Amino acid sequence: MAKSEVKKHALSKSKVKEGSVKWLFILCACMTTVAVFGIIGYILYASIPAFRSIGVFNFLFGTLWNSKLEGSYSDSEIFGILPMIVNSILVTLCSMLIGGTVGIFTAVFIVFWCPDKFRLKYGGTNKFIKKCVTLINKINLKTVFDQIIKLLSGIPSVIYGYFGYYTFVKFFSGVSSNHMGTGLLASMCVLAIMVVPTVCSLTKNALDAVPDSYMEGALALGNTKAQAVFNVVIPAARSGIISALILGIGRAIGETMAVSMVCGSRTLFPSGLFTPIATLTTVIASEYNESAVGSTHRSALIATGFVLLIIVLLINLSLNLVPSGFNSKKDAKRKSRQLAVKDGAAEDVVFVRKGKLQEVLKYVAMVLAGVMAAVLVWLILFILIEGIPNLSWHFLFGSSSLDDITLTPAYISTLYTVLIALAIALPLGVGAAIYLNEYAKPGSKFVKVIRMFTDTLSGVPSIVFGIFGALCFVSWFGGKTSVLAGACTCALMVLPTMIRSTEESLKAVPMTLREASYGLGAGKVRTIFKIVLPSAFPGIATATVLSIGRIIGESAALILTAGMVVATMGSAVNPMNSGSTLTLLLYKFFSEPTSSYGFEEFAATAVVLLVITLILNTIVYLIERHVKRKR
Repeated sequence: MAKSEVKKHALSKSKVKEGSVKWLFILCACMTTVAVFGIIGYILYASIPAFRSIGVFNFLFGTLWNSKLEGSYSDSEIFGILPMIVNSILVTLCSMLIGGTVGIFTAVFIVFWCPDKFRLKYGGTNKFIKKCVTLINKINLKTVFDQIIKLLSGIPSVIYGYFGYYTFVKFFSGVSSNHMGTGLLASMCVLAIMVVPTVCSLTKNALDAVPDSYMEGALALGNTKAQAVFNVVIPAARSGIISALILGIGRAIGETMAVSMVCGSRTLFPSGLFTPIATLTTVIASEYNESAVGSTHRSALIATGFVLLIIVLLINLSLNLVPSGFNSKKDAKRKSRQLAVKDGAAEDVVFVRKGKLQEVLKYVAMVLAGVMAAVLVWLILFILIEGIPNLSWHFLFGSSSLDDITLTPAYISTLYTVLIALAIALPLGVGAAIYLNEYAKPGSKFVKVIRMFTDTLSGVPSIVFGIFGALCFVSWFGGKTSVLAGACTCALMVLPTMIRSTEESLKAVPMTLREASYGLGAGKVRTIFKIVLPSAFPGIATATVLSIGRIIGESAALILTAGMVVATMGSAVNPMNSGSTLTLLLYKFFSEPTSSYGFEEFAATAVVLLVITLILNTIVYLIERHVKRKR
């Protein structure tokens, strides 16, 4: 064969390879679209029997729910979800009123008034005290607050429920003997704490994105820093703050486990702050496994999940209505000019009056940021104080049986869930991100569709993922709950995180590295795998750690797919069997106490989960710190 023919053959083979890999990445990118349509299609199809037998209008606006919680059955089963819809909306709005306010003001404090370091002074001669003061002064306060936010967002919802039950519920039950402490107020307090990290982190990003010229211009016109922040910068970041609140609402209305532990689980309209209530998510979680397959009850629960899915999708789609960028630019500049100090007594009076208000808001931001930090410290100390005395080597690592429960089977089930979920989500997520960043044309409609479905998938509540996993994966794997079905469900849940985080890390790789590789004769595929991916490895590692944290902390979806059972050592080693991860076991200790396990095991398991969360957050922090130093 001539040299020219050999060269042509090699080029042809290279083109086939390049084209095949590109199509493989395209298929990975399309998985989010397939997942979204699959979730909607599966759940809608399984909801049709309920809609037919009950009627859509009667189902949506009926006030009676024929469930075991009500204790009354009739020949004609009646299922109406209006009380749950009202409860879900009421709890969400009340929690957002508190948590959204705290989150916004905390973000304002972190961005504008949080000092970089302590400035403690010690004039004595004690060397130990001097060293302590020196170490304290080296602490970066902004980093501390950032880690507080990330830690709050990474703590499993079951721990929030545990904290809420043994603090808020116990306190409210002691206020009056006429109620148990569960209900609207307890649910609202727990959800308010849980939405703070979401609102705070997104608001902080929005404030950081406002150009410095806005602040500088306002200060140059004679405004104080507080006036510039609250009358110029915040209006300029209005679209980002509104988006943060909308995402916080989606987070709150889809929460399941924490609310189920403090709400009281009664399908009634709320008549007071301490009325036991049930939301859309808690009804599904508490009754799904008890309902008979093929029954109207099971179909009604699936239809409830479909209604919840539609509500959350509408909330997420409303983000598209929020103007992007700094659309309030003219308004912000106009306000900064209005606050300028000019000659004239009337305008001086206006300036002083507005200045006092902004100064008050500044101190409100400081106080609320301190409250959020105090709540985290309180939560951690509460768990450690209650749980550490109940820890033992046997409970942590001993052999487990039905009469002597230990955490060893839960470790095995958790490890299986993490490994299987990552084995599915990691290559799909990285492949989709490679296509979106390396192959797709900027501004392509196909890319916009993929990103829209990725964002949609990330907003689906975990209990809805659980319903889909129960309908799809549980049916595929023999019709019974299993660790494998739970792991496949978790893979879908973390897929958006893997795609988004990996895409951002690929964008951070300098284009010069790619150009140098092409200049040396390397093809696109070789450049991606030899140059781009190794350079983006820290970002991919961060996404992987965050996904591990999400999987370990998940409970609502796994109740419907993995099963909430106390596994023995023999059954835990087979992922086709039902099994409880650490979070599921924690919830089982709480919801179904027996003579073999109860509060002591519950508190000890909470400590283990908290320690794992702290370790994962530390790993993420160290990776991010390494990347910043390298850059």
